[in-house]
Amino acid sequence: MTSSFPISPSRHLPMMMALLALTVLPARPAGAAPAETTFSATFGPGVQEFQVQDDQTDRPLAGHIWYPTPTPDHAPRADRSKVWQMAPADPGAEVADGTYPLLVVSHGMFGNTFNQAWLGSELARHGHVVAMVNHPGTSSFLRDPLQAQQLWERPKDLSRLITHLTERSTWQEYIDQSRVSAAGHSLGGFTVMLAGGARFDGDLYDKGCFGDTRIPVVCDILRGWSVAETPEDRRAMEQNLRASRIRKIISLDLGGAPVLSRSSLSSVAIPVLVLGAGRADMLDQDLESRALASALPKALTVHIELEDAGHFDFMGVCKPEGFAILQEHEPGDEMVCVKGGADRELQHQRILNEILMFLEN
Repeated sequence: MTSSFPISPSRHLPMMMALLALTVLPARPAGAAPAETTFSATFGPGVQEFQVQDDQTDRPLAGHIWYPTPTPDHAPRADRSKVWQMAPADPGAEVADGTYPLLVVSHGMFGNTFNQAWLGSELARHGHVVAMVNHPGTSSFLRDPLQAQQLWERPKDLSRLITHLTERSTWQEYIDQSRVSAAGHSLGGFTVMLAGGARFDGDLYDKGCFGDTRIPVVCDILRGWSVAETPEDRRAMEQNLRASRIRKIISLDLGGAPVLSRSSLSSVAIPVLVLGAGRADMLDQDLESRALASALPKALTVHIELEDAGHFDFMGVCKPEGFAILQEHEPGDEMVCVKGGADRELQHQRILNEILMFLEN
């Protein structure tokens, strides 16, 4: 579930690409082979910071929004990190005329809005608005035990973000409100599944995290945050957190599937793209993405296990020297740069193609 680290691809604004040659593609069943289709980009990628304006002052939300610009040839790349290759973008550029699908993105544990900046940049070039919010308590910038314990607030953050963008900001004129989707990496995948109608199951949590056999990774994190340990917190975690405006869900190597109610998963009523990391360097696919895909309605689910992809391939591209720098200054974090250069760029193209095929179908 871990998705970030002290030297994150996020402390500095990344930048890059977006519109799809609109081709209607047939749905593919779970376990289908990766897409071979290549989509063309005709927009430039713009990026701006935003703050959610609403009445919930005890949990302020802020992040970055990526969007199509009318200048596809203008996308400078910042060079402000020794570890990470920044994504191209045109900060503050005008928005291209039109209305576009909205994708809200949830980062992983102690991650931030820069983790999937490469994806926001690419999707902007393909004609999508992509909004990424920093979740209080579980982001790089605010690691707060009490807010982390209130894990049910993460899907609510996405609902607040959607309301802000579609009802209370100037972005509403650029968003096609009939095409709102959500994507999440790692803990973010767990978050968007809750927003898509899945529900936390306290009994599965007790059995898998407090019994003789403990679910790897997930239990260490949830127990470390004291999630659902009081009756009040358990009720809050088990509530229906479905965000009704979300029409499609994308899970990027999620962590947390073992504690999701099987009956709620079988009742999810919107299409779900489940992308798993075939290298399984962080999460057990049998417990996570494979189990998730098998529990969801087959007619609404596409499950792709990306061969040789790792958990961190859903994050940014590392510079050639990134591994050594992390190894020296943040021992243990260098794992995020394993196969993090040209190999990761290839994985990004595959991930992007799968996401575009799913969103445009």
